[in-house]
Amino acid sequence: MHVFRFEAYAARQESKELVGCWLHSRDFCEAAGRRKSVARLCSACGELVDLAVSAPGGQVETREGLQCPRCGLNARVRAGISLLRGLVDPASASIYVTEQATSTYAWMQAHHQGALYGSEFEPDAAKRGKLAANLQHLGGQGEINFEDVTRLTLPDASQDAVLTFDVLEHVPDYRAALREFARVLKPGGSLVATFPFTDQPPTITRASINAKGQIEHHLPPEYHGDPISGGVLCFYHFGWDVLEEARQAGFGKVEMVMPWAPEQGIVYGNWTLLARR
Repeated sequence: MHVFRFEAYAARQESKELVGCWLHSRDFCEAAGRRKSVARLCSACGELVDLAVSAPGGQVETREGLQCPRCGLNARVRAGISLLRGLVDPASASIYVTEQATSTYAWMQAHHQGALYGSEFEPDAAKRGKLAANLQHLGGQGEINFEDVTRLTLPDASQDAVLTFDVLEHVPDYRAALREFARVLKPGGSLVATFPFTDQPPTITRASINAKGQIEHHLPPEYHGDPISGGVLCFYHFGWDVLEEARQAGFGKVEMVMPWAPEQGIVYGNWTLLARR
């Protein structure tokens, strides 16, 4: 897997390699859009599989789609896990994952030998019970932990890595979440984060919480699916300015990276925030 790495938007603009990457991905999507699946190596399973092609509106989904029929992981998650493997020792690392009732967490339980802790933002015990049943259905096990990512219960400097896949956009005070991630990471620990990314300098605020604690919509509401409610409000589509927010939260080396492995069904667009404590 090749990884494009940039510490600023200006550096990304100067990359000629990205143009070739985009052109290759365009051709891939044109061909894949005429099929129900494409044979590729699943980096999570380590086997050649037929990745399911989803093309809502005729456009191939290169982040949420290209799902492996064996492990259930989409391209975005497989790319993030591949990045994580290059950062920590799976035999000993302590990892916090900001989800639990998902295929991602079930896969982590089955393949990670170190300490693993996951959570869901669900204070209701009955609903957590339903989430636990969902986790078991996916092949995982255990009770569901409740955590607010802006006020984690984890001790300082307790984790080697924090893994958060498309969660930050649902957190009104995402800056507080970044500070918490930095707090719980050990020196040298890493944050691996995905979220809707504009690939433009400014973050787009779609909604916010006003002084009265009410939601204010600045753009038409956008909801993303979850195992219980069926939809969670998206507050942000992040831009390159999130790198500076991560630095101000306490991270040292901060990059936006884009994994590139067309032989694995990981093509243009899977931007990921990597931040080292």
